[in-house]
Amino acid sequence: MIPIPWFNADDKMHGHPKVRKAGLNAIGLWTVCGTYCTDFLTDGLVPLWYIQTWPNGTKLANHLVQTGFWEEAPDGDYQFLSWDEYQRTRTKVIAEREKARMRKQKWRDEHPDASI
Repeated sequence: MIPIPWFNADDKMHGHPKVRKAGLNAIGLWTVCGTYCTDFLTDGLVPLWYIQTWPNGTKLANHLVQTGFWEEAPDGDYQFLSWDEYQRTRTKVIAEREKARMRKQKWRDEHPDASI
């Protein structure tokens, strides 16, 4: 199985004052953007074009900056704060995938007659 990245969210997030201050719509954007970043291995960089595909996306993104979830990045993009502290980085995901590939190849080499 190829290691698949996933977006981590704290299970105590529902009661954190910072989340309440950000509001449900902004946290919804934060969540879908987190999964976007994880899927495309952007290390938490959220492209402006993606934000603009959501209703009130830019307004909500700016609110996430004001409430301490994101910071503004070059070219009008946004960056998750502390991405590498809470999420797996692109480098780590790629290294895990390579380890999995090598493990599978070793198994195949050791079991040439096994059907896959």
